[in-house]
Amino acid sequence: MTTVTTTTTTTQQSDWSKTGDLNYARRTHTASVLANGKVLITGGLNNEGFLNSTELYDPLAQTWTITGSMNNKRAEHTASVLANGKVLVTGGLNNQGYLNSTELYDPSTELWTITGSMNNARAEHTASVLMNGKVLVTGGLNNQGFLNSTEFYDPSTEIWTITGSMIDTRAEHIVSVLTNGKVLVAGGYNSFDRLHSGELYDSSTETWTTTDSMNYTRIQFTASVLINGKVLVTGGSNYNFNRNSAEIYDPSNAMWTITGSMNYPRWKHTSSVLKNGKVLITGGFDHYPLDTTELYDPSTETWAIIDRMNSARGDHTASVLANGKVLVTGGVYDGEPLNSTELYKSLQIN
Repeated sequence: MTTVTTTTTTTQQSDWSKTGDLNYARRTHTASVLANGKVLITGGLNNEGFLNSTELYDPLAQTWTITGSMNNKRAEHTASVLANGKVLVTGGLNNQGYLNSTELYDPSTELWTITGSMNNARAEHTASVLMNGKVLVTGGLNNQGFLNSTEFYDPSTEIWTITGSMIDTRAEHIVSVLTNGKVLVAGGYNSFDRLHSGELYDSSTETWTTTDSMNYTRIQFTASVLINGKVLVTGGSNYNFNRNSAEIYDPSNAMWTITGSMNYPRWKHTSSVLKNGKVLITGGFDHYPLDTTELYDPSTETWAIIDRMNSARGDHTASVLANGKVLVTGGVYDGEPLNSTELYKSLQIN
């Protein structure tokens, strides 16, 4: 007697889907979600050199269109969405060296205009929009070396003003605006060492004070403010050693505690807080570019491996769209800058 076995194969749908390609491959670029829901990509670097081109992603059409070019080519810069909907780009570097120039993108005209110059040229710095609408820029480096200077931009006057200096010079650090309005910086590196120190900026007094140090030194890592107000930092590198550890900063007691470790060590990855409060980590490097992604659940402090991206990449961007999906753009794979982009959509009902 012959038994016939029939097997049904179900095609498992991935969490990741490819979307439109960038017009220009790029790494060390920026991505900003505009008030109209589109995503603005600026500058960066590819095999042709430094870029001043910028592009807009339309989530409905899933296409990229070229928009106004910046006045300066730049990479390792910052981009911040202001309360008025404009985007402020600061500093970075290009073939001319480190930049103190800053410019504003107006989504209504799709044009860039030069605005006030920073007091210090800087790259590998951070920029944060404060609760008062001003933009605080911290640290970084330039031809003079590593910086502890910080300055803020007033959108109403378009002027930069020097404010209190950090205790440590630092670049490639993280910054988080806490729910109490203070600004946390931590980690990075300077001419002396890799750092694990943390500091808090109080905009009312314009001063920096030391806060608890992270348990580990880290550069090229990520920080995300969780829905509960705590800050999750993940991964990063320390000389030739890449980290999979993660830690949580609690503003209520100003202490860092170790939380669950990621499944993969990684640096130059991305970290995005999803609408359900979980944190999506994508890509990065661990000697080689990674396509692995994982989800952190703050309620259990554990990590779950989820579907791999279509392309391994580091030095890319990730943006949470209004529809809850996450758009990943560009980066680098095996030395080649990428123009591919992809979307994460959680298929789990949670």
